[in-house]
Amino acid sequence: MADSPGARVLVVGLGDLGGRVLEMLAASPRIQTLLGCGQAGSHSAAVVAQSALIADTLGGATQVEHLATDLTDRAAVATMLRGAAPDIVVFAASRHSWWRSPPAARALPYGVWLPLQLSLLRTFMLAHRDGASTAVVIALPHPDAAGPVLAADGLAPLAGAGNVAEVAAKLRLLTAAEFGCHRDDVEVRLVLHHAAERLAFALFDAAPSGGGAPPYLARVTARSLPVAPEVVDRLLRQAYPLPGGTGSHQLTAATVVQLVDALLADEQRHLHVPSPAGLPGGYPVLVSRRGVELDLPVGISRGDAIAVNEQAAAFDGISAIGADGTIRYTPDAIVAAHDLLGLTLQDTPIAALDEAADRLEVVLRAVR
Repeated sequence: MADSPGARVLVVGLGDLGGRVLEMLAASPRIQTLLGCGQAGSHSAAVVAQSALIADTLGGATQVEHLATDLTDRAAVATMLRGAAPDIVVFAASRHSWWRSPPAARALPYGVWLPLQLSLLRTFMLAHRDGASTAVVIALPHPDAAGPVLAADGLAPLAGAGNVAEVAAKLRLLTAAEFGCHRDDVEVRLVLHHAAERLAFALFDAAPSGGGAPPYLARVTARSLPVAPEVVDRLLRQAYPLPGGTGSHQLTAATVVQLVDALLADEQRHLHVPSPAGLPGGYPVLVSRRGVELDLPVGISRGDAIAVNEQAAAFDGISAIGADGTIRYTPDAIVAAHDLLGLTLQDTPIAALDEAADRLEVVLRAVR
């Protein structure tokens, strides 16, 4: 990776989330060249143009450029990557986003839509390999589940962003308030799947697949003293308002900026990310320009952390992701998909991702 300043960062997918990411990264003085890539059209060009003005106003990236690429065309994406030569890629493109679900589909577990979130990402990761790109990739579409699917083909991004990092920030702030200390005096290490974010933020609450609540693991200290588990659980579940609709994308975008900044730094930083190296769910990590490594608390093994996140995935409607990347759905998700949408969910191997995504799109169009 190029020494900073002078880094080249590419954001792929300039919808609501990707556009926010691009605009926030534009303010970073660590980035020399910021590239925004989307489908050809006036919207993505306008997002990049505004980001250029933000960079100039705030003294951020010195170059902000627009690239138009058909993200369904693997060869075109590989060519784009060779020409762009980014150090870091933030991939934000998806064929479906949670906020676009029609009312009839909103009670479905989020994992039902995984093929739609994986389709473009898998094409991109194949193009990344084809183009011999050395860029590290941060992937945003449902990373807690997308990472382990792609890992089966050796295509896992470096990590995701958001999800566990958002809950860790809440825990840090509320713990500091609880004990009357500065947030820097609080240390949080959290193992938490996307499915468990509903425990922390009512905005993400949804009908879980199965009874009970998604499991998680947490170790928190305040002024170097351990916080009792029941206090941690109370604070994690404490009501905390977030803007409705896509407003919370700003928070996710902030976690992307935090991760990109850490990846451009020499000194390791304590962060939380979803799916480091394709693992299921989210983890505490150490991040620097040398990469991302697990930073689990004492007493929690790698196997323990993975097992908790795999159990929590059932609350997203995913019973398992096979060693070959096959997505298997929970019985509750299968029943809900049939009852609400007339959709027959089947085990989905990697080779059938695009076909499954096409079928989901047809169903979504029919219920709008």
